[in-house]
Amino acid sequence: MHGVLPLVHKSLRSINTISESVKTELKNINFSISRRNMLMSAELIKIIELFNANSIRSIAIKGPVLSQIIHNDITQRQFTDLDILVDESQIYEAVKLLVDIGYEPEYSIEYLKNKTLLKVGKDFPVTNTANDVLIEFHWRLFLDRYIKKSNIDLFSEKNYHCVINNVSIETLELNAQLLYLLLHGSKHYWERLEWIVDIDRLVRLYADQIDWKQLITMAQEMEIEFMMYLGLAVSSELLATPLGTIILEGILSDQHVQKAKEAIIFQINNDTIKNEHSGLISFEQLNKIFLLKDSSRGWLRQYILGLFQIKELDVYMLNLPNYLAPLYYCVRLYRLFKQNVLHR
Repeated sequence: MHGVLPLVHKSLRSINTISESVKTELKNINFSISRRNMLMSAELIKIIELFNANSIRSIAIKGPVLSQIIHNDITQRQFTDLDILVDESQIYEAVKLLVDIGYEPEYSIEYLKNKTLLKVGKDFPVTNTANDVLIEFHWRLFLDRYIKKSNIDLFSEKNYHCVINNVSIETLELNAQLLYLLLHGSKHYWERLEWIVDIDRLVRLYADQIDWKQLITMAQEMEIEFMMYLGLAVSSELLATPLGTIILEGILSDQHVQKAKEAIIFQINNDTIKNEHSGLISFEQLNKIFLLKDSSRGWLRQYILGLFQIKELDVYMLNLPNYLAPLYYCVRLYRLFKQNVLHR
């Protein structure tokens, strides 16, 4: 569940006091993960090369690229799909290239011409039915309803390139990579140890390249300081991740960060994550901390947005022409009525 079995297997395989039956079970599961990771890495390389040949710039996120960056080994990090970022202006062309050679989209690719979907959504799923590899195509990292403004330069000339099987694959530059991972983990309340390991390994391996002041400035401009500090606080507490003095000061000065950190560590230590609640502080209360830390994301605004803001599923109900986009508010209300009233 925590996505760290390859690391557990690597650590325990040489310990004599562990029974051979346990070692064999771990070895078999780890072999399945490794085989699947290699298959997905080959799939990623194939897609990147196809895009390069068609002048489509793409950026790989998480998955095998992150495993290579922090472990120098694509088999040491568990992942279930491939995340590829493409500029919004090329997203239709990119997905169509794959559909034309047999990939199956979850929805018609004509939706990618829908300006409302591109505005309210951020990704589009496609599957290679031959090997059952799911690819999530992104045209942005964050939904506007969660992160109102992002100052991450997705297609920066400073972007990092890692090499997998002699193929150079572009990914986010390290500061942006770290901030993205911190936001992703905090958004999900750090439910998986794998995400904490990602932060720890990235900081340890690239400490001399991380600009803590720049990271704080980026977080301040995006109004997500709390989420940044929380992820670093959890990583520091559990894995003794070495942090800059300016970061430690920011963590210690925020009582909300301290409270949320204690809640997350409590639920990890007591294995209560699967029950979606903690004996120390509930997920609902933890969410309140997130919202109350940013007054512009207060409860009233959240409820209003939850009721009236158009979501991806509203668009997928009906592919309206762009000039009829205002009608999606009617579709939204109909879907909510159908979901909450008719299905009761």
